[in-house]
Parts: sequence; structure tokens; C-alpha cells
Amino acid sequence: ALTYNDNTVLENWHVSQTFKALLKQGNNFIEGFSPEEYRHIRRRMIDCILCTDMARHAQLRSQTNALISQYGIKNGENVAGMLVDDPAKRFENQQNILSQVVHTADLSNPAKMKEVFDKWTDLVYMEFFTQGDVEKKLGMQISPLCDRKTVKIAKAQVGFIQYVVLPQFETMLEIMPELKFYKDGILSNLERYKAKQAEEEKRSSIF
Repeated sequence: ALTYNDNTVLENWHVSQTFKALLKQGNNFIEGFSPEEYRHIRRRMIDCILCTDMARHAQLRSQTNALISQYGIKNGENVAGMLVDDPAKRFENQQNILSQVVHTADLSNPAKMKEVFDKWTDLVYMEFFTQGDVEKKLGMQISPLCDRKTVKIAKAQVGFIQYVVLPQFETMLEIMPELKFYKDGILSNLERYKAKQAEEEKRSSIF
């Protein structure tokens, strides 16, 4: 946080570590690029990684929806309209989609087969609750979703899918309709976790 001035801390660290890794012998797969090409791909990579910060989620999706509306994109049609003649605008449009692809992948756990989804959900909340335990021990305010005594995992996942993941995939489906089978997986997992939520609430009412 001190290094990155409280601004997109984890993601800025990811970018920094990525390029430091590239400097190691045998790692730099872009060393043959021209200086101009290097600057181009570095700019692309930085933006893609920084946009995995959930703090940027709403703004990024809003920008994508604006592009969809502006160019009349629907069910994969008219996507090429974003490749405008103006180089700066073309770069910006392309970058929005590239960043969205990476961000969507970062949110894609509920789109996976149930065994994978459930395993990663367990691991994520193990991490969250461990963080919450440390924050509590240090007398800090416990971060959202990190208090093991109050957070109901199934309820949290239902909200995450309904209000974050599903709308994100629906936006991307307008541009890439071939992703529909992922949405089918999301809806299937959503129904399973709604059933888990009902069980959570039932147990809570008993105890």
C-alpha cells in the first residue's frame, strides 16, 4: 500500500512482478519486439491487469455497454464497427475489450463445472476468513466477506453471481455469443447455490 499509494495495490504489484519476471534470463518472450511494439504490449498488459481490480468493475462494464450501444452490437453482430479509422480511438476500443476478457476470466469461477467451482469457492473463503482473523487480531475493521462468524458462503455466492458475474457475462455475450455455454454453467451453479442458501437459512433458524 505504501509502494502504490493505496491505489489498486494488489494489481499494481501483479504488473510489477510480471515485468520483473520478464527480465530474468530465458523469460523475456517479447525481447525481439521493437521499442514501439514493446511499449504497445506493455501498455496493453498493464491496463488488462489493473482492470482486474473489482473497484474498476462498474466503470469498465459501463464503458463496454456504451460501446455496445454506440456501435449497435448485438449477438456478435457489428463488432467490427469498433475498429474505427482513428488510431487512438481504435486502440481504446480494443483495449476495453481486451481488459474485459481478462476481467471476465478473473470472475469466471461460477462458470466452471460444479466440482471446480465448489473447490475454488472453499479455497477463496479460506483465504478471506484467514484475512479476517488477522484483521480482527490486529484490531482492524474486518474487510467485507472476511468475517467467518457472520458471512454465509452460499448467500454471498448467490449475490456475487446474480449481481456481478451473470451481468458481466451477459454484456460479453453481446460481443462474443459463443460464450453462451459459460452462461449455462453459471445459471446451473446459481440454482445449486440458491438451494445451499435455503439450507443455510434453515440451519440458522434452528440454532
